[in-house]
Formats: sequence, structure tokens, C-alpha cells
Amino acid sequence: MRPLQLEMTAFGPYAQKEVIDFTKLGDKRFFLITGPTGSGKTTILDAITFALYGTPSGDLRDNRSLRSDYATPDHKTEVLFTFSNQDKVYEVTRTPEQELTKQRGEGTRTVPAGASLVEIRPDGERNILGKTNNAVTQAIEGILGFQARQFRQLMVLPQGEFRRFLVADSKERKKILETLFKTEQYSQIEDRLDAKAKALEQKYQQAVQHYKALLEAAGAESPEALKEQLVQEEAQEKALEAQRKSSQEAYQKAQEAFQNAQQTSHLFKRLDQCKQQQKQLTAQEPALAELRQKLVLLDEAQKLHPFYENALKATQEKKKADYNADQAQANWTAAQKELTACLAKANQTNKDALQEQANQCREEMTRMAVVSGETVRLAQQLVDGKPCPVCGALEHPSPANETQKDRQALQAKIQAMENRLKELDRLQRELDRAQAQVNQAEGSCKASQQHAQEAEKLFEAEREAFRAALEASSFADQHAFLAAHSQLEHKADWQAQLDRYREQKARLEGERESLEKQLEGKTLPELPPLEEAVHQARQAWNSAATQAGALQASLKRERQTLAALEKTREEGKKIHEAYRPIGHLAQAARGNNARKLTFSSFVLQAVLDDVLETANLRLSKISQGRYTLYRSQEIVDARKEQGLGLEIMDAFTGQARAVTTLSGGEIFFTSLSLALGLSDVLEAYAGGLHLDTILVDEGFGSLDPETLDGAITSLLELQKGGRLVGIISHVAELKERISAQLEIIPTGQGSRTEFHVS
Repeated sequence: MRPLQLEMTAFGPYAQKEVIDFTKLGDKRFFLITGPTGSGKTTILDAITFALYGTPSGDLRDNRSLRSDYATPDHKTEVLFTFSNQDKVYEVTRTPEQELTKQRGEGTRTVPAGASLVEIRPDGERNILGKTNNAVTQAIEGILGFQARQFRQLMVLPQGEFRRFLVADSKERKKILETLFKTEQYSQIEDRLDAKAKALEQKYQQAVQHYKALLEAAGAESPEALKEQLVQEEAQEKALEAQRKSSQEAYQKAQEAFQNAQQTSHLFKRLDQCKQQQKQLTAQEPALAELRQKLVLLDEAQKLHPFYENALKATQEKKKADYNADQAQANWTAAQKELTACLAKANQTNKDALQEQANQCREEMTRMAVVSGETVRLAQQLVDGKPCPVCGALEHPSPANETQKDRQALQAKIQAMENRLKELDRLQRELDRAQAQVNQAEGSCKASQQHAQEAEKLFEAEREAFRAALEASSFADQHAFLAAHSQLEHKADWQAQLDRYREQKARLEGERESLEKQLEGKTLPELPPLEEAVHQARQAWNSAATQAGALQASLKRERQTLAALEKTREEGKKIHEAYRPIGHLAQAARGNNARKLTFSSFVLQAVLDDVLETANLRLSKISQGRYTLYRSQEIVDARKEQGLGLEIMDAFTGQARAVTTLSGGEIFFTSLSLALGLSDVLEAYAGGLHLDTILVDEGFGSLDPETLDGAITSLLELQKGGRLVGIISHVAELKERISAQLEIIPTGQGSRTEFHVS
């Protein structure tokens, strides 16, 4: 990380916006931050650390003390820091929690802390990486590779914290080295080995417990005892199996004897039933004999039935023909009477004479119509007092009235004649119809009489045929035949009843004969003793089968247990073989050895040795060969990390002593040497972090001239590697020897800065 620009507003002693442009250093890699005590030199380190991590550079200061005492409520405290890291440029902005003027109304409001981080790309595009305090801090830790505490121990070395890496305990020093040199993987290897060893150990213990549980469940002390028990039970199984087969055979024989006895008993019972049914059939014989006689008469009646049916039909046909003939004769007589009446009416009127009279009346009517027309014309010309041209009368009370009356009388006469002519036409039609009816009735009468004669002949023939058949039958007379004929509808039922009787009789005779043949020489068995024998045999068989089944189940379980024991033993053996190398590795990696040294600590020891070797080069120059740092080999506490402790060898006394016994000035230059050694080794290790900048706060005033000269020489050598080194001090000799200086100038309204580069 290399600073490019720091902008502070209302921050510490800087009341206004103060911009520090580190690019003004140009190619200078070593600069001095100088100014009076309390002017704000350390505040620059606070601003950088606060911008990156949200905390000041020292633990003795908190965020609330960062706001400038000169700031007014409408003046916001803010730090904007631009820096580069691995060829990328970043801009981080932070504001602490502060009281500012309300945007509306009077008074102040508490504004929470804020932060933002952007990456400024070469094309000027700004890529936002975080907009909250936590997000920005996490992003910075990822970019720089440090947390705030480690940053203060390696890059920004403030007052009071400069010595922490030197005097830290082994556990804290291990964390710092792991982070700086990215050796967490070795701790992870330890954890994985430990986890795998514990998992195998747990599996082995589970196998042992399972092995014991199997033996306990089987009731045996060892697999050998279980095998011996299995041999004994196998012998018992053979004996029980033989007993089971014997009892099964005995049961089957008893069951067979009982079933045969049941069958014989059933046959005897069925034979008794057959005999009873035969007795019942014998009792029905008289009724069935009478039924047979009835069926004989019904057979004869059925034979006579066609003759009887034909005679009956002929009788009905004769009656119908006689009735039709009588009706036809009556119809003919009625038609003749109606025709006679029509003739009498027609004879009373001479149609031709009447027609002649009507014609004469029509001619007279025509003549009168002509006269009537002339009369009307003359009547219209008559005038009272003038003589009529026809009669000569002077008065004319009824002109042409007589003529009119005559015409009306003639008209009435004509109408009467026409009415009579219409009546004559109607009578003629009735006469024609009556004549037709007479003719039709006459034909029908003759046909009916002919049919009646034929029906009479057929009736006589059929009656004679029936009489002859009746005489030839066994019926005494027609009444006997009709009595039998009325029962023909029962013939089918009576015949079926008789057939069933014959069939049942034959079946019973056959079944009885078969049963007597099957039971020949046999007696009715007693079933209860045989049934009890079956029950006893079944119980004996069940008991033997149950014992054999239980023993077989026990044998199966024991065989399964033996197989499971063998499988578990093999699994435990494999687990133990797998555990042996991994367990040894895990034990060694966990530090379970004579030196209590873990794998990761071993790696870090090598790293620390390299750091100490590089640090001692500078420490020897600064201390003029007096002091040398080395790792402590003594095991102080078996519960703590070993091999990362530090001691210092004093060449003046020839004795090693704890670093905590050094004086303030000695701690300063020893810590500085150690920090510079860390920086060198980090750069030298492939994949390590690069410490491009080191900022040192005070401590030079405690050095004597020779030691100060050695410290400055060591710091100047850092420029050769391209590092930027800034130191805070008001030592006069430093001002004379360092040409690039950032001067802090206090004023009555807060401090300001000014770069002097020559």
C-alpha cells in the first residue's frame, strides 16, 4: 500500500479541509513529518488508519475524539484517503458518528458513522466495492491482507504500539506471522489430520463397542465360547428335527384314520337317509296310480280334441251363417218397402206436364215484362186533369198498379212450379238409390242363404265325425269326455310329477345299492376317540416344531453374530491399520512430542528464523554489534505455543535476557529492526505480502547519537527497495539529514500542512 493523497476535514486539529498530496515527494522515498508537539503529526497516522479500518492508529484514542474541536455543528468531519496497491488505485471515505445541524428545524442530530470504497480504474471509471462500515473494512482487509492491529504493527508504527510485535507472546506472534506469510494452510493440515485421526479413533471405538455388544447379546464371553455353544445346539437341532418328523408322521396317520372314519360314518348316515326317502316314495304309490289313470284319460281326450274342436267350430260357423242369412233377408225386405214408397210419391206428380206449365208461365212472364215497361213509361207521363191515353180517365190514383200485381202473381206461380220440379229431382234420386239397395240386398241375401246351406252341411259332417270318434273311445258319453277335456291344462304338471317320482325312485335304488356295496363288511365307527387321538398328535407335533424352530432361530442368530463378529474384527483391524500412520502424523502435528511443537509452529519457526536473521543485520549496525535476537528454545508452559518466543543476546554481558528488560530506546531500535526484517522477508518469500510503506511515529529522541545514526542509515537503505519511509520526529538532527519534509504548522484556527522537498 502506498499513499497518494490524504484529505481531512474537521479532523483533529485540522479545522478546515486539509489536503496532503504525497505525489509531491516525487522520487523521494524518505520523508520527515515534523512540527511542534500537539500540532497534529500523529493525527496524520490516525487519519490514514481511520480511513482504512475505521479506528485511529492508537488504542488510547477513540473515534469520538477524532472530530475537530474547531468544527461547528454544520461542518462535517470526514477523511478521504487515496492509495495504490498492486497497481490498482482505491479511494476510501470515512465519517465518524457526530452531531450535526438538523436539515430542518433547530438543534442538532446524531449522524451515524459512514464509509465508502471505490476502485478508480485507468479509464476513470469508479467501481463501488463497499458502502457500509463493515463492508468497507472487510474489503480493505482483503486488499491489504492485514487487519487493523497487524497494520499498526507492520506499516504504521505509532507511539506505544511500535514494540508490540517484539514483546507479543508466542500465540499472538503466531497469528501475525500466519497472516503475513499466509501459512494458515499448515494449521488447516493439522486440523484435518486431527479430525481424520479422531474420526478413525471414534470408528475404532465404535467397532470395539459393537463387538462387545454382539458378544453380550449372544450371552457369550468370547467368539470361541459362542462357537462351542453353536456346536452343542446343532446336535440338539438334529435330535429335535428327528422328533419333529416322527410326531408329524404320527399326526398324519391319526388324521388319515379320523378322516376315513368320518367318511364311513357319513356313508352310513346317507344309507339311512336313502331308506327313509324310499319309504316316503312307497307311501305315495296309491296317489300316483290314480294319477296314471287320469293321464290315460287325458291322452284319449287329447286325441279327440281335434274332432271336438272342428265340430265346435262348425257349430259356431253354422250359427253365424244362419244369422247372416236372416239379416240379409230382412235387409232385402226393408229395401223393397222403401222402393215401393218412393214409387208411390213419384206417381202422384207428372213431371212432364209440370215442366210444360212452367215453360208457359215463363213466356207469359216475358210478355208481361214488355207491357210493364211501356206502362211504367206512360204512367210517368200522366198528369192529373188530363185524360189517360189508355183509359181516358182524368184522375190517375194508381197508375200501372194492376199490371204490377199480375206480374207478381205470375212470378209466384213460376217459383212454386220450380220448387216442385226440384222435389221431383230429389225423389228420382231417392228412387234410384232405393232400387240399388234392393238389388244389393237381394244379392247379399242369396249369397248368405248359399253360405248357410254350406255351413249346415259342414256342421253335419263334423258332428258325425266327432260322434264316431267318441263312440270309438273309452268315454261313456260326451259329458265324460268334456270332464276329462277340462283338465288337459294339468297334463304337463301331472306328467312331470310322475317323471320325477320315477327318476327319484331309480336314483335312490342306485344310490342304496352303491352304499350297501361300499359298506359291505363295515361297522359304524366311533369318532370321538379318533378325534382326540388327532388332537394329541397335533399337540405333540406343534411342540416339537416350536422347539425346533426356536433352536433354529437361535442358531441363525448365533451364526449371524459370529459373522458380524468376524466382520467387525476385520473392520477394526483395517481401521487400526489406517489409524496408525495418520494417528502418528496427527500426534506429531498437534505438538504431542518432546518439544511440544506443532507442524504450523515448526513452519513458522523457520519463517521467524529468516526474519530474525534479516532483523539482526540492522540491529547489529544500530546497536554497534551489542544485541542479537534469537528464538527461545526453552519449554516454559506445555499448554502454550512453543518455539516462537524471543530473547536477546547482550554481547557486553555474554548473557541472554528477555526482550522486556530492554530500555525504551533499546526497545525502539530493536522493534524497528524487527519490523524492517519482517518487511524484507515478506518481499523475499514468493506469494508474500509487499510492505510498500512504513510510517514510524517518534522514538528517535530516546537514542544516543551513534544509535540514531545507525537507525537512520537502516531506514535510508529501505529506499533502495522502493519503499516509502515516513518518520515522525522533532529531533533537530533528523531535520538536517532528511531533505523531504511534511511540516505541520499550527494556527489559531487549527493546523495546516506544507511539503518541503529539495
